[in-house]
Amino acid sequence: MQARTPSERSRRQRWSRLLLGLGPRRSALLLLLPSVAACESLAWGTQMALGGTAGWAPLLLAAGLCGVLPPLLALPLLQQLRQLEKQNLALEVRATRDELTGAFNRDWFMHVSEREFSRSRRYDADCALLMVDADRFRNINDRYGRTCGDALLREIVQASGRQLRSPDLLARFSGESVAVLLPQTDPLGALDVAERIRETIAALQVSWNGAAVGTTVSVGVASLGVGHATLESLISDADGALHAAKEAGRNCVRAAPIQPRRSGEAYPVISK
Repeated sequence: MQARTPSERSRRQRWSRLLLGLGPRRSALLLLLPSVAACESLAWGTQMALGGTAGWAPLLLAAGLCGVLPPLLALPLLQQLRQLEKQNLALEVRATRDELTGAFNRDWFMHVSEREFSRSRRYDADCALLMVDADRFRNINDRYGRTCGDALLREIVQASGRQLRSPDLLARFSGESVAVLLPQTDPLGALDVAERIRETIAALQVSWNGAAVGTTVSVGVASLGVGHATLESLISDADGALHAAKEAGRNCVRAAPIQPRRSGEAYPVISK
C-alpha cells in the first residue's frame, strides 16, 4: 500500500476536524447533498445510456435512496467520533493540568520549560524562574481542614496567575509549592513579579465557616546565567533562594546569586 504524503494526511485531518466541529446532524446534511447529487447524476447517465427506455421515476427513486442511505449510515459513526474527540480532549487536560488547582502540572511544566530554557541559552536571552511556597500551610489544614486548605491553594494559584503575562508559565510543582517560568525577564523584572505575587497573597482572604482564612508566601528567584547548564540547575538555585526566604522569617522574597551573562555582560548587583 502506498504511504500517504504529509499533505494528504493534513487534508484528512482538516476534514475530520471540520466534520467533528459541525456535529453529527449538520455533518450528515453536508454529506447528503453531494451524495444525492451524485446519485441523481448516475440515474440520469443510466437513463441516457439505455436510450430512455427505462422510466425516470424508478431510476430517480432508487438514486435518491442511494443518496440518502450513506449519510444516515454515517450518522452513528460521526456521533462516535465526536464522543471520542471529547474523551481525547479530557485525557489531554488530565495529562497537562493539576486536578485540584487547574494549573499546569509538574510534568508539563518541565516539558515546556525545558524547551524555553534551551531557547534562552541558545540566543543568550533573559529568563527567570520563581519558586513560590505557602507559609505554614500545614497549620491551616490542621485548624480548618484539608477542604479549606484546598480552597485557599486554588485562590493562591489564581491570584498568582493574575500577576503574569501570557508567555509566562505557572504550575503546581509539589504540595503547596508553585513554580513560575518567566521568559524574556531580567533579574529586576523577576524580583518585581515575585514581590507582586507576595503582596497579593498576603492580602488574600478566603471566607470559611465564618472565618477569614489567609496565609503568606515565601518566594525564591533564580535568573538564567552562564553557570546554568541545565534546567535542573536553575530550579535548584530557585529552590535554594526559597529556603533562604523561609529562614529569613517567611513572607519575603530572596534571590539566588546573580550570575554573569554568557556573553560576558554583567547584571547589576541586586540585593533583596
